Amino acid sequence: MKLIDFNGYNQNNKMYGGSAGRKTGIVYNGENYILKYPGNLRDRNMKNIQLSYSNSPVCEYIGSHIYELLGFDVHDTLLGVRNDKIVVACKDFLNANEQLYEFDKIKVTFEPHFLDSNGNETNGTGIDLYEICMTIREHPFLKNVDGVMERFWDMFVVDALMGNTDRNNGNWGIIIDNMGNKRIAPVYDNGNCLNNKWEDERMQGLLSDKNAFLAEAYRARRCIFELNGKKINPYHLIQLSEYPECDEAVKRITPRVGEKLADICSLINEVPVLSDVKKEFYTEVIQSRYKEVLLPAYNMIIDEELSQRKGYSR
Repeated sequence: MKLIDFNGYNQNNKMYGGSAGRKTGIVYNGENYILKYPGNLRDRNMKNIQLSYSNSPVCEYIGSHIYELLGFDVHDTLLGVRNDKIVVACKDFLNANEQLYEFDKIKVTFEPHFLDSNGNETNGTGIDLYEICMTIREHPFLKNVDGVMERFWDMFVVDALMGNTDRNNGNWGIIIDNMGNKRIAPVYDNGNCLNNKWEDERMQGLLSDKNAFLAEAYRARRCIFELNGKKINPYHLIQLSEYPECDEAVKRITPRVGEKLADICSLINEVPVLSDVKKEFYTEVIQSRYKEVLLPAYNMIIDEELSQRKGYSR
């Protein structure tokens, strides 16, 4: 894999929002792209504060291509260099007559008859899982958009595979054109995965400690969503099989992961700017989540369905 040199490309006139780091719009090969830069990280333990950079552009590239390998509609990403920094170029997926409505903008316009699992009213930023599912099910704006619930749970499962802890209400949504036609946006904003702020030393420490590694991989990890005011462990939720829509996503995605696991590992190992430690950690953690969480959950769901069918046949 060769990094693309994005130096010399002038900034276009498009402005891109979001709070996760600096973004620059450019025209590359006749198409609009957003260049995302690594965020600054300060080591507060050092007397003289040192500045380092997150690995978010590389993780955005890997995460997006994992979605692509698994067959999802995802934004196109390219990895390269600009101003001596590793950047990821994300192709602008909006046509000239289209506008993106992030889920938080949709959610905040809702007047629901229900409260969240903690007894609070819904709002745009609320991350209560029950509230989000009820909003998807009942919001009038989403009534004529096919597959929104499926997309939410598909992202939940794939994000769990990659360890994406920040699939918030502002980084997925619906595209609408000037004729009122709606479609689900491609999956985007995938950079907050694979422990993108970790240094090699921390990853190496976990690779050398099985219990600590498994705790980070799935046993003690939390995601952004909440129930009853507490952060959810997405792997426990997948294993509990309490949400039929989640079970269906596990059934859709797990076989694809099994088929593409070698390709996912090859993708990671071909990224030239990753250290050997990061490559080992990323591949090990993804394989662990597949083998220890997704595959057992998938087998349990299939076994339960077979058992039910046998019971009905009697």
